[in-house]
Amino acid sequence: MTRSATARTHLWLAGLGYLVFVVYGSLVPLDFRPLSPEVAIAAFRQIPWLDLGIGSRADWMANLLLFIPLAFIFSGALSHGRGVVVRLLASILVLAAGVGLSLGIEFTQLFFPQRTVSQNDIAAESLGALLGIAAWWGVGGRFLAWYESWLRVREPAALSERLAWGYLAFVFAYNLLPLDLTISAVEIFHKWREGKLVLIPFAGLPADPAHALYEVVTDALIWLPPAFLLRYRGGRTTARAWWLGFAAALLLEVLQLFVYSRVSDVTDLFTAALGAGAGALLGARLGRHTPATRAATRVTALGRLLPLGLALGWVCVLMLVFWYPFDFRTDGAYIRERLAFLERVPFEIYYYGTEFRAITSVFQKVLFFAPLGALLAWFVAGLPWLWRSWAAAASILAIPAAALGIELGQMLLPGKYPDTTDWFLESLGGVMGYALFRVIRARLTVPRQRRGEGGRHPSGREKRP
Repeated sequence: MTRSATARTHLWLAGLGYLVFVVYGSLVPLDFRPLSPEVAIAAFRQIPWLDLGIGSRADWMANLLLFIPLAFIFSGALSHGRGVVVRLLASILVLAAGVGLSLGIEFTQLFFPQRTVSQNDIAAESLGALLGIAAWWGVGGRFLAWYESWLRVREPAALSERLAWGYLAFVFAYNLLPLDLTISAVEIFHKWREGKLVLIPFAGLPADPAHALYEVVTDALIWLPPAFLLRYRGGRTTARAWWLGFAAALLLEVLQLFVYSRVSDVTDLFTAALGAGAGALLGARLGRHTPATRAATRVTALGRLLPLGLALGWVCVLMLVFWYPFDFRTDGAYIRERLAFLERVPFEIYYYGTEFRAITSVFQKVLFFAPLGALLAWFVAGLPWLWRSWAAAASILAIPAAALGIELGQMLLPGKYPDTTDWFLESLGGVMGYALFRVIRARLTVPRQRRGEGGRHPSGREKRP
């Protein structure tokens, strides 16, 4: 299979998966109410334009952003590696399909009364499809070249650098959502009056000490990975890695000033400095151990069990985060009432609230369980090869089991909301952490000598002159 054919296959798979996500997410919570075709058509002809105030600007941007990746991916799937004429025809087809999909979704939402139908959504989604097509014409080729380079890169320093910048791009994208942008001095003044511009360090922390500590620690941990990667294999000095992490945090706070719903807090600069410093120092410490010194170091039984102990410790952290304040109730009537969460359709609970809150909840579940999978993968990698397959299977089963335990515990807590979707996301996060650790560990390790480069033949025999 040629490189273009492989790229098109990946684009088709990504496009179809994203299409299912768009359609399903547009119809949740799936509360279908039948309408006659005549009534539905008459109602669709009368769908209104809604006033786009500051409160609804985020919803409009969410619909716009939803269709940009869809059109971008399908433009690539249809036109990558083709001539100009085919690319033009593909763009027209994608635009027509995008507008048709938007109309179809809005019409179908009439049968789901909990959904809001408006001409604003159609306009935003159609514009998103147009922008996605334009983005493919502008950067589609460079994007695929970048994607293919990720698949080919083997040099640890290059991979570490790419991971650091990719992580920072993700952090910026998330923290600038929902993109309800403003440059109005009046709106920025109202943002300050609403407490979204905090200039006194640590003044915006919650009154509850546990919640305050949680915010400080999590905000600091966000900036640990990029500084670690830039120092560990990226070839930067400790001071340089710290400065790049802190400068990124400073830039993000400035940009958040122009996103109306986001909070710009000076405290975040202190936590970023702490997190980036910890990451740079950890990268410097671990970077001193080359593959040769690690191979020469004798691994004790206690050393092999260290990752497992850390994994068990992380489970305790998960219980602390997801079960606090531990006000369990165990009476039968209460438990029977709480079991109703089993009847919810997937992602139903995420419909009630803003799109940004839903994205935050998804990331929280996935990212909190990713370290558990990574620690278990580290434990498995340190075992003798005879035990690795059994330990790997047990680790993969332990991840959803731990997630199930967390959700069942939340069922007994009045202030928590257990959900099967959360169990799925937590399990997915753990498995992703396991897989990513294996891939990154293999890539960040200096490749062994290949045959023909001197030394021994892979079979163990001396290489002949």
